Amino acid sequence: MIRKNLTYILISFFAVVAFFITAGVCNQCGTAAPDTSEETTEDEETTEEETTEEETTAEEITEKEEKEVPTIELRIYEGPVYKEESDICYYRVEAIVTGKPAPEVGFSKDDSGGAWGKKKAQVNLTRDNPTYTLTATATNSEGDDEDSILLEWGCGELTEEHTVELHPTDVGWVDSAGWVDNSSVGIGDTSLNTDARGFFAFNISSFDDKNIVSAEVKLETPDYFAVCNFKGDIQIYYVDFLPGGLTSADYSDIPYSGPISFDWDDEPLSFSGNFLIDTILDRASIPRKLQFGITYANPATGGLAGTNEGRVYSVDDITLKIIYEE
Repeated sequence: MIRKNLTYILISFFAVVAFFITAGVCNQCGTAAPDTSEETTEDEETTEEETTEEETTAEEITEKEEKEVPTIELRIYEGPVYKEESDICYYRVEAIVTGKPAPEVGFSKDDSGGAWGKKKAQVNLTRDNPTYTLTATATNSEGDDEDSILLEWGCGELTEEHTVELHPTDVGWVDSAGWVDNSSVGIGDTSLNTDARGFFAFNISSFDDKNIVSAEVKLETPDYFAVCNFKGDIQIYYVDFLPGGLTSADYSDIPYSGPISFDWDDEPLSFSGNFLIDTILDRASIPRKLQFGITYANPATGGLAGTNEGRVYSVDDITLKIIYEE
């Protein structure tokens, strides 16, 4: 009986425990779950803001990294090249440029008119202007840079030399008795025992303002008559005679420079120098012909009777050689 009662007591105890356990579970089921949606939204918004800020910062960094201050360097890629038809010596130059955004390039001179592109220029050099300093600039929003290069004539000799040989436009001789001959230049003792003096002149008006390098007068291969050694040295002097031609009065013309002396038997007769060059330029600027007289130093006569003694030069025997640059 006692065992039976004990069994009932245990059963009742476990029943009560089960009841309370069941009641606790039900209380939890009836309680509303906490609202976490607001926290989730706030977390999402925070994440989006952080992402946007990170993207903006990255864009700013990228944009800043892409901008660069320009640099420029000039290089010759063609030239010097001579262009014969226009007598120029040209260079073609390119600009090596860096920078972001892409810089604008400007040249101080471009004789091609932009034909070779925005970063290339052509410079034509002439004999009158044989050098040029080309300057170029590169500019963008970050700043600018500049470079320059000196270009010099490199197409052979800068100046061309020209050689001109002139023969007299006027020739003649006058003797002490007043005889005038305008066909040749004669000096010496005539068959009439008179002293003969020769004259010759060149037209040099075209040489005004020319850059004369050298000038030489030469008399050669004359016709000889009898030996005229008793009249002393041969003398050539600078003289001005009247534009109308030789007259008997020119026998007594007074030299304005000279004489230039040669031995009586020298052949050929030639002279040059700065005074000759200066006189050519002076006479060319007036203009007036370049004129000379030629004679023996001793005007005495009395050689062989009835015989011409001395020399006679034709126009082709007398030459003025001028070398000039341009």
